Amino acid sequence: MLFISRSAAIHSRSTLALGICACVLLVLVTAVCRPQAGPVGALAMVFVGGLHALRLKWRRQSEDELRRSEEQLRISQRIAHIGSWDWDVASGRLDCSEELCRIFGIPFEEAPQTFSGFLDLLPTAAREAMTAAVEHSLSGEDSFAVEYPLVRPDGSERYLSQVGEVFRDYTGTVLRVVCVVHDISERKEAESALFFEKRYRGLIENLPQRIFLKDCNLVYLSCNSSFARELGLEPADVFGKNDYDLFEPPLARKRQEEDQKVMAAGTPVERDEQRERDGKWVSKALIPLKDDHARVYALLGVLTDITFRKKAEEQLKESEERFRNTFEQAAVGICHIALSDILIRINRRFCDILGYTQEELLGWSLEQTIHPDDRAAEQGQLSRLVNREIDNYSIEMRQLRKDGSVVWVNLTKSLVCGPKGEPKYLIGVIEDVTAKREAQELRRERDLVQAASQAKSEFLANMGHEIRTPMNAVIGLSRLALKTELMPKQREYLEKICSASRTLLNIINDILDFSKMEAGKLELEKTELSLQEVLGNISDMHHLKAQEKGTDFKMRLAPELPRKLLGDPLRLTQVLNNLIANALKFTNRGEVVVAVKPVDQRDGVVQVNFCVQDTGIGITTEQMERIFTPFTQADSSTTRRYGGTGLGLSISRQLVELMGGELKVQSIPGAGSSFSFTVGFAVPAAGKAIPEAREEELRNLRLLVLDGNPAAVEGVAEMLQGMPIDLQAVPTLAAASEAIKAAPAGQAPFDMVVVDAVTAGEDGLEQLSRSISSRYHGEVPVLATVPPEQLEAVRQLGDEWGLSAVYPVSVRPSLLVDGMIRALARAVAQKSESMPASAPVAHPVRTASEGRFEPDRFAAEKAKLERLLARNSLDAKRQFENFCREVPRGSCAKELQALQGCMEKLDFRKARQLLSIFPAAQQFHTDNREQL
Repeated sequence: MLFISRSAAIHSRSTLALGICACVLLVLVTAVCRPQAGPVGALAMVFVGGLHALRLKWRRQSEDELRRSEEQLRISQRIAHIGSWDWDVASGRLDCSEELCRIFGIPFEEAPQTFSGFLDLLPTAAREAMTAAVEHSLSGEDSFAVEYPLVRPDGSERYLSQVGEVFRDYTGTVLRVVCVVHDISERKEAESALFFEKRYRGLIENLPQRIFLKDCNLVYLSCNSSFARELGLEPADVFGKNDYDLFEPPLARKRQEEDQKVMAAGTPVERDEQRERDGKWVSKALIPLKDDHARVYALLGVLTDITFRKKAEEQLKESEERFRNTFEQAAVGICHIALSDILIRINRRFCDILGYTQEELLGWSLEQTIHPDDRAAEQGQLSRLVNREIDNYSIEMRQLRKDGSVVWVNLTKSLVCGPKGEPKYLIGVIEDVTAKREAQELRRERDLVQAASQAKSEFLANMGHEIRTPMNAVIGLSRLALKTELMPKQREYLEKICSASRTLLNIINDILDFSKMEAGKLELEKTELSLQEVLGNISDMHHLKAQEKGTDFKMRLAPELPRKLLGDPLRLTQVLNNLIANALKFTNRGEVVVAVKPVDQRDGVVQVNFCVQDTGIGITTEQMERIFTPFTQADSSTTRRYGGTGLGLSISRQLVELMGGELKVQSIPGAGSSFSFTVGFAVPAAGKAIPEAREEELRNLRLLVLDGNPAAVEGVAEMLQGMPIDLQAVPTLAAASEAIKAAPAGQAPFDMVVVDAVTAGEDGLEQLSRSISSRYHGEVPVLATVPPEQLEAVRQLGDEWGLSAVYPVSVRPSLLVDGMIRALARAVAQKSESMPASAPVAHPVRTASEGRFEPDRFAAEKAKLERLLARNSLDAKRQFENFCREVPRGSCAKELQALQGCMEKLDFRKARQLLSIFPAAQQFHTDNREQL
């Protein structure tokens, strides 16, 4: 370096000077000491002259060597792109090399002479870093290094690295600071290129496309991970292999032939193909790579899985086909309109509304079809749409049909724009609203009527008790009068009064219920209920009417339903009664089926579906829109022919909605209707099981059924499903006789026998019944089903023949099962009475608490018990307990014990008689006041 050459030259010159001085001094001393030695002086002078000449030669040689060294240093720095500066700390002078000036882009003549001048050449951040590094080195460290970017005066940017060292004397005093400056721009660019190359390689590796590179011999040079993963290999395993090493021979031959054609042609090729092995679609791009001389040196392949795109294209085709179908088959008129208002595309419905063909309308302007009085309004809206003031608009206007008539339509127009927002064409949709406009007037009138009806409903809701109380008195007094001795004419009048009163009370109840709903005062209860009991009570109410009309009435209760649920049995019964009554009313032949089944159960709630289906007159689509409207029936003739207020379905729908369901209807005119709804019932928490009465007596019961109709036997078997009853069915009288005789002597072969008179014949029925009655002394109940024309006659002879009960042939299976249970209960009771009497056990009757008596509640529970007893419903036993809780404590103990005995024997006829003479609520109320 420069500072090393200069130091060596100075050192050589100093040494030479000291030698010459020593020689001169020696000659002078010799001359002084020996003045007579003249030759010696001359010799000394010659010697001194020689030495001076030698010194001059050496000096020239040192200067030449110094120049050569400096030139070599400059050349080395220029080649290595390394500059340097030397800062003499004592003098403050700074020497810079020429290469340093070239690196900084400044002339050598303008090189800084001081360290502060050098710092001025650096950017602010580099200046601060350099200053801190030098100060740190001066304070203790002997070396430093700094890297920084530099913007040269010509605007180019370089990246520099400075490495410096501090030189000190033997005392530690800083003499100079020498620094080497290296232009590392190319290294930084290489590092950046390497970084980006790694990123590019990472990008290639992570691309979903499968990429490979082959040489001219079709040998794989490289591939990404996706390509190798498809082959089950690593990228390194593919290097150096050809297609025959990686694929089956037929496929490898095909791939190489394709690659050779592409490389021979020298042009890229891209095509889609479907793979045979898995059916996937692949987009294959083969790109020949060329050098500067346009020679192909490699082949780049890119394989893209386009299965999803192909499926999307297929779906797009299907979507376009669906759009065309939708456009052509839409229920509204659709048209595409050019910006000049010319119709360019229309569908079939558009033509139907106006009565033209497509050929006639295409090429017309839409304005030609609009009524003259409505054109101005439509054009005004169209101008706003075209001017982009609105996105779309709808307008009701009149259009002219081909026959000259006027049709009201609702026209909706919107503007279709291109990718850059330029308007392209208009879409118009027209809907025939002629009927809608006619209905608007009716709707306004309906709103007025509903407002009046709402006021009426609120009034009736408040007047409920005042209206119902006298009607209950009329019904109660009529029933009491019917229990007295009356003339036939008087009895007929009273029965008509009772019937008319019940009908009127039902109408009043419907009106009041509807009023409560309209006023929002109806609330649902949540008590324990049994669907089997609810359906049994409903069946008892409607079965007789079904028999009178000759309609087959069936109840189907899914056995997997829980026995006990939580809900409102009264409102559920009200809904089903309305639906069943309507079904029977409008069904003159065929059947009415009530099906109850669970559809879901979770979180302690069972979703139960109720369906009432009939084969009646059915309901048209127009009638379905108004059958749920209060005080409205299907048509005006329905009220005259079938009667009714038109409130039943409206009340039922609102009750179902209160229960959390929705009442739905499906109907085919002339084929029947189906009303269904699904509501949720909570399942009571499992507790200690309470044994039911006579459960042990029903264990392993044996039932013999004589019936030649398999459908009837199947209905009975379905109702008995889940009960501890073994059913044996025989098709003939002889088979029944054999089954009875097959039992051991003194032992009844069956606990009950059901005989179909149609199968056994009247004589066979009598013979079999008398035989069983005489042989087993009435311990085996016999039930008979007979044709309707023989019903009264057989009932009169039933006691003589030993029949326990007689039913018509079309009896509902559930009613027949109820009759079996009652007959069995009476047989067990008779058997108990024939046994030696034991001390009777009096079961305490739970009555009202001390001081608690509510006359209204007592009357309501008593009326409910009367209704259940009149229908011979087994639910009367539970209602009897509710009735007892309303009787004042200490009152009517004997009457309650007598009623309890009738309930245990299921003697509902005697229970009705006892209940009719039971004191009224007013009497209890008077007695309580007298006690006070």
